[in-house]
Amino acid sequence: MSTAREVRLERLLGKLVVDAYGLPFGRIEDVIAEPHGDEYLVTHILIGPNSRLAQLLASAHELPTLRALGLGRRPRIRLVPWSWFDLTDPDRPQLRRSVADDGKA
Repeated sequence: MSTAREVRLERLLGKLVVDAYGLPFGRIEDVIAEPHGDEYLVTHILIGPNSRLAQLLASAHELPTLRALGLGRRPRIRLVPWSWFDLTDPDRPQLRRSVADDGKA
């Protein structure tokens, strides 16, 4: 499997990422990129909760009133190196490895 050289960011945002075994890992929230000449080179991808309920609870945590009532929870955001991704099909992003292989990402 090869990594796509260029992928439009808006095409990736919100996509569900699966690991090497096809298990849901999370959704693409954002990227970290560094300047490289006239372009930017993506170094890491930020992965957030994979279920809509988890996303809803994470957004509830951002509202002070709901947070004071103990509703919502802090979102679990993971920083994953770009090299771990297989973006051959940008509509179905996949990790080259499994989370189960090392217990963490």
